[in-house]
Amino acid sequence: MTTIVRPAEQAAAATTTTEGCCLCQSRRQKLFLDAKQRTVVECEDCGLRALSPMPTLDRMIEINEETVHPFFSACLEDEESYRAYFEPKLDELQRIQPEGRLLDVGCGAGFFLDAARGRGYDVSGVDLSPVPAAHARDRLGLDVTVDSLYGLDAPAGAFDAVTIFQTIEHDPNPDALCAELFRIVRPGGVLMVTTPAADGFVARVMGRRWFGYRNVEHVSFFSQDSLRHALEAAGFEIELLEVEHGKKLSMKYVLNRLINYYYDHRTFLRNGLRVLHPAMMVLGKVPLFEPWAHLYAVARKPGAPESVIPEALRA
Repeated sequence: MTTIVRPAEQAAAATTTTEGCCLCQSRRQKLFLDAKQRTVVECEDCGLRALSPMPTLDRMIEINEETVHPFFSACLEDEESYRAYFEPKLDELQRIQPEGRLLDVGCGAGFFLDAARGRGYDVSGVDLSPVPAAHARDRLGLDVTVDSLYGLDAPAGAFDAVTIFQTIEHDPNPDALCAELFRIVRPGGVLMVTTPAADGFVARVMGRRWFGYRNVEHVSFFSQDSLRHALEAAGFEIELLEVEHGKKLSMKYVLNRLINYYYDHRTFLRNGLRVLHPAMMVLGKVPLFEPWAHLYAVARKPGAPESVIPEALRA
């Protein structure tokens, strides 16, 4: 059964685990909610919400391999909407870092990298899952490594720009991840981040049923404040931080995700796609989108030329 702690109970709750916050190491954490047999705690210092106990990176790799195949198929069918979503990101990137070496962390099937290559960037990617990475390499001819960012072991200051879209929430050590991102960006280089918004419209409306809390691949849940803390603690200077709309979604993609979030994903992988296939064929072209669902941040490693992000858009 899914339960949630009422606000009054949250205020009175003491620290719920002996683990420190995975972002700031504070031990001042309180129970936030239980969802899909997962306990989420909130740090009273940096504001990050995260699973407790926190799974290991090895366990996250196992979960990824359990869930990747049907959702990768749905992502391929949504390629057009992914590419449309990435175009404004590339427009923004070209305004602030018009050329150079670009790494996409959690690059998936390579849609963003392919588009960035078309804009003249020297691109490479890294992804934990061999399934989308194989598509990026074999179908799109991209330089993609199957590994974690830590395993990539890139030289310090190797990249002019690093992007990490819908990936930071998968890492059980966001402090270490942000530190590694900072290390591999050159002085003056740019970082772009997107992640589900724990303080966004969709999360506020859905409460304990918000998809972010129920996605088995998500272990950290960022608000604007906690994402700002994560990036600034690593050394980045934030130039833009906002809540944005998500990309357009096909009905098939939504149905796949709903089953994963709200039912047992292993049973669904065995039977669900076969049962739902006729409905998905009929509804697959219906466009949907998530309003004010994601955080979008642009940050720079100190030492840059003066930023060209318009003053009105700065965080």
